[in-house]
Amino acid sequence: MISYSWSNHCGHDTDRSWFYTKNYSSKYAVNKSNSPKYARWTFKNKTNKQITIQSIGLWSKGRMIMKEQKVNKYLKPFGVINVRMYVGDLNLDVAGSGFSRCNYGKPIVEKNKSYSNKSKEYYKPKTKSKKRNYDDNFTLFNLILLIISGLLIFIFVIASKKNDYKKYVKNFPRTFDFADQTIVCFKKYSTFKGRSPRKEFWYFYLFTFILGLLTFFIDISIFRKDPEGILFINAFFSMVTFLPTIAAGCRRLHDVNKSGWWQLITFTVIGIIPLIIWLASKPTKEKNRY
Repeated sequence: MISYSWSNHCGHDTDRSWFYTKNYSSKYAVNKSNSPKYARWTFKNKTNKQITIQSIGLWSKGRMIMKEQKVNKYLKPFGVINVRMYVGDLNLDVAGSGFSRCNYGKPIVEKNKSYSNKSKEYYKPKTKSKKRNYDDNFTLFNLILLIISGLLIFIFVIASKKNDYKKYVKNFPRTFDFADQTIVCFKKYSTFKGRSPRKEFWYFYLFTFILGLLTFFIDISIFRKDPEGILFINAFFSMVTFLPTIAAGCRRLHDVNKSGWWQLITFTVIGIIPLIIWLASKPTKEKNRY
């Protein structure tokens, strides 16, 4: 059943055998009727000569090459190697014998090309690289982020100097009302006493939401921070706005005759619903203890 083709008679210096197997790592032969997936060759060097197994393959019963696979495997002096070839895509009912080719000496490796067994493509799945591409290319998205950042800075500068920019303030009253209410909350940075109207609280909440998204995307896009790691700019912004956000929520609850401590019900998750209702409610003008 087995035949070999050897150059320079290197086959006389080796013992060789092969069989079909279902699994890539199996050591046991199977019949062709059991749907084998691989043909496995074993070569043993009987001398102190260096031998290269160039290729392995299968003849058909009509003495035609069904498949030949280049392996370029080095068989060191008195060494043993195993070589495998995928045959799951062949009609083994017409398979005849196996063959192999060899030469004396070490494998010849081309420059700038690493030696590899191409048959591994059949049984080693390709894995996606987990490395993130951190190119410094300036994209249109980066430009949009910078424009939004510059626009917000421009609005707050004008809002802080209304007398010098009356024209802009009159043309965009809602925009600068948003800036005014945000500035008020920063002025009351740690003030937990008193009351805040709905406009003041929700405009400040809108500001923190917009800036939170903006700093997140700046971290990801411009400074290329890992989204699974620490987002430094976003984390810094969250720390800066944490206290005035709690203080604004406390004053807003006072405006509906509720204690600021009711903000703690957010830890129950389901308590977020009544808290949002209170924060969006109209102020209680009568019998308000705050």
